[in-house]
Amino acid sequence: MDTWREQIRNSITKIEDLCQYITLSETEKLALQNKKFQITPYMMKLIAQHDQNDVLRKQFIPFCSDSPFYYSADYLNELKFQPIPNLIHKYKNRVIITITNKCACYCQFCTRQRLTYYDYHSDFDKEKILNYIQENTAINDVLITGGDPLMMETSELIALIDIIERIKNVKVIRIGTRIPITLPMRIDNELVNALQKYSNLYINIHVNHPLELTSESRNAILNLANAGIPLGSQSVLLKGINDDAITLKKLFEELICIKVKPYYLYQCDKVRGCENYITAPQRGIMLMNQLSTEISGFALPKFVIDTPEAGKMILAPCNLVDCQSNAIYMKTADKEIIYSTDELSEM
Repeated sequence: MDTWREQIRNSITKIEDLCQYITLSETEKLALQNKKFQITPYMMKLIAQHDQNDVLRKQFIPFCSDSPFYYSADYLNELKFQPIPNLIHKYKNRVIITITNKCACYCQFCTRQRLTYYDYHSDFDKEKILNYIQENTAINDVLITGGDPLMMETSELIALIDIIERIKNVKVIRIGTRIPITLPMRIDNELVNALQKYSNLYINIHVNHPLELTSESRNAILNLANAGIPLGSQSVLLKGINDDAITLKKLFEELICIKVKPYYLYQCDKVRGCENYITAPQRGIMLMNQLSTEISGFALPKFVIDTPEAGKMILAPCNLVDCQSNAIYMKTADKEIIYSTDELSEM
C-alpha cells in the first residue's frame, strides 16, 4: 500500500479491523459504536507501535462511551458567518472555503464534526464562492480547508487555486491540512510540483505530538519546504496527550528543525464530543509562559482561544501581569519586573 489512494481504499473503518492491530477495551468498543472513525493503515501501524503510550490512540479512537455532552455541534457559530454554503466569512479581510468534508483520518476532537462525522456536505458551488470573494474586495486572504483539501485530486485542487489567484484582491492563499501527518505518501512529486509555482501560497500543518513526526512525515514536510512553500504548524492543546511542557517543547523544537514555524497552539474548542479532550486554558497559559524562557521565541506559537463572537484571542506567551498609567508589571518564572513609564509621559 505505497500509494495514498491505496491507503484510503484500505482505511480502517470497522471495529473488527481495529482489533487486528490493537486490543480494544469494552469502553472503547461502546464508544466506537456511536462515533465515526477512519484511520489509514499508515497511522494505524503507528498507533499500534506506540500502543503503550496512548497519545496517538486517543486522538483517533474514542475512549469514553458515557461522556455527557455539554457543548453544541457548531460552537464557533460558523453557520452564522456562512453567507453562502461552504464559505465562512468571520473576519473582514479573510474567508474560509470548506472545500471537502473528507479527511484521511478523523480526529476525535474535530471542530467540524458536524460535517466530517455525518457525511454532510452541501453541493460545492465554486462559481458562487469565487464571485463572492471577487465582489467583496476587502477580502485579501483565503484559507482552503475542510475536511482536508489534500484529499482532493491534485488537478481539482490546482484548478481552484488557479482561479482564486487570479482574483485581484486576493494576496494570500492558505491550505490547512493534516495529511503530511496522517497520509504522508500523499505529498508526492505531482502535488509538490503543482503547488510550488504559487508565490503567495502558505501551508499550515496540523500536528499535536512529537510521535507524529515520523521519518515519513518529516520527508513529506521537507519535500514541501524544500520546494519553497512556507510552512506553519497548528496544534491543539489536548488533555493527557500534549498538555505538558516536555512534550510541547520537543514538538516545537522538532518542527523548527524541519522548516516549520509553530504558528498556533489552540485551546480545544467546546464542540460536542470534545469534552474529554479539553483542559483548563490557565494550564495552556502557564505552559506557554514557562516555555518562553526555555526555547527561542521563533519556536514558540501563540496560544489562542477561538471564540464564537470575535474569533481568535491571544492568551500567551505574555509576561504582562498588570498595566497602570505609571508602570508596566511583568513576571517570569523567577523574576518580577516593573517598567516605569513616569518619565516617558514627561518627554
